[in-house]
Amino acid sequence: MSHNLKEPIDPLPISSESYELKDRRKSSSLNQVDYLPQYSDELGKKKSRRGKSVVGVAKRTMDILVEHGVEERGIDPRPENERDELNKWTYLPQFTLWAAWNTNILSFSEGVIGPSLFGLDWKTSCLCIVFFTAASALPVAYCATNGPKTGMRQMVQARYGMGYGLALIYGILNCATMIGFMALTAILAGQCLALASNSTMSWDVGIVIAALIALILSFVGLKALHIVSLASFPVMVILYVVLAGVVGDKLHLVQSDVAKAATAVTASGVLGYGASLIGFSITYTSLASDFTTSLPPQTPSWKLFLCVYVGMIVPMILCQMFGAACQLAAYSIPDWETASNIGVPNLIYAMTGNGNGASRFVMVLFCLSVVANTAPTIYSAGLSGQVAIPWLVRVPRYFLALVVSAIYLPIAICGASKFYSALENFSSVLSYWSALYIPPTLIEPIIFRGPVSRKTYPVEFWNQIGKLPIGLAAIFAAICGIPVVTGGMAQSWWTGWIARKIEGTGDIAFEIGFVVVGLIYIPARYLERKFTGR
Repeated sequence: MSHNLKEPIDPLPISSESYELKDRRKSSSLNQVDYLPQYSDELGKKKSRRGKSVVGVAKRTMDILVEHGVEERGIDPRPENERDELNKWTYLPQFTLWAAWNTNILSFSEGVIGPSLFGLDWKTSCLCIVFFTAASALPVAYCATNGPKTGMRQMVQARYGMGYGLALIYGILNCATMIGFMALTAILAGQCLALASNSTMSWDVGIVIAALIALILSFVGLKALHIVSLASFPVMVILYVVLAGVVGDKLHLVQSDVAKAATAVTASGVLGYGASLIGFSITYTSLASDFTTSLPPQTPSWKLFLCVYVGMIVPMILCQMFGAACQLAAYSIPDWETASNIGVPNLIYAMTGNGNGASRFVMVLFCLSVVANTAPTIYSAGLSGQVAIPWLVRVPRYFLALVVSAIYLPIAICGASKFYSALENFSSVLSYWSALYIPPTLIEPIIFRGPVSRKTYPVEFWNQIGKLPIGLAAIFAAICGIPVVTGGMAQSWWTGWIARKIEGTGDIAFEIGFVVVGLIYIPARYLERKFTGR
């Protein structure tokens, strides 16, 4: 029977159980939807707490390090209210830092290569050592005096004459320079420890041990470096005095007929050794004020100059002359000559007994002297890294010490078997880029920004590209200087047209490059300041 369409259709009866099932499904669906966001929020909170905990631990660790004396400040200028007080002991750490830096086996090695690589006799070696070292240390001592006046690290000061970009390039070169030097010093330290162990320890292990000790000191910062230098310098002075006393009766052989026959003084030898000596000392110019920014601005410049200058040249000259004398005497002593052909540490090892307890103890001390040289170099290399890669300013200084060590350590291990040739080539090449960098570094504060102060070097501009000089004068001077430097080079892999005109191909790249860059920079910088106002 059909229903009338106008009549209402009775709905099907639904039991109470159906309503309950529907309600449960609805409730279950709602709960499921509500539950998922709650779970996601909880997971996010856990991740957030985990991330915050990691960051928090890192920050707390850094705070603890700083509270316990680890230096955190990088290349940002040091305010005057964070400087040390000036007192009668202010200058002693500066003197001992530079003295300990250069009273080591590396300075001795630089003296050895005068006769061994360049064929110079005793008199000529000494004249070269005294003249080139004394002259090369002058820019270093002067630049050190500008640290207290500006509160800025050395490569940051370079921005005020060379501009942000060129200073960045020189920062890269400076890092490469210091990494190379640290590799050479680590090789020497590794050789010393290997000899101290009667060759039961390999060079590689010795290199790693010396590098770790230097890393710890540089990680802590300037205070640790001063403490180590205060302890290291007097010990090394005593060691050299005792060593000179032990071998003193053989040093008359420097003038023997055998020594004279083994040497032949030439213009190329003098100029080549001069280039090596210049590269050995003048490259300190790029880091001189890194260690003086903690001094107050009223620090007398002449006192600081003398501390740095004397601290450099006295130990450097004496150690180098002693090295030259020992090498010349070795030509008449077969055991010494055989050891010298292996390496400088072997020469000292043979001089002190060749295997007894005293010689092994001497090797340990010479290894520690290398650490006193490497640690401050790691310190400065990290600072130059912040100039070369500006975003590293956000990274704590002590972390960069780890990075620098991780770079130079494998280089030292790989190059351990070629120390002599590496030292000669590397030291000579170092002086070349210094010929482009040092003239503007000296001329800018002396002529254009003197007297140096925080007014002539506005601290607030230290990282502002738009306020710093463009660097056109320094760039132009460098472009003009590069062909001259290249022409004056005399290396085994390249001899320039200027060097070929000198008897026996002498190396005068630094000397002529320095003069040319300086003469061009002065008028070019005057014009740059006139037309740009910077």
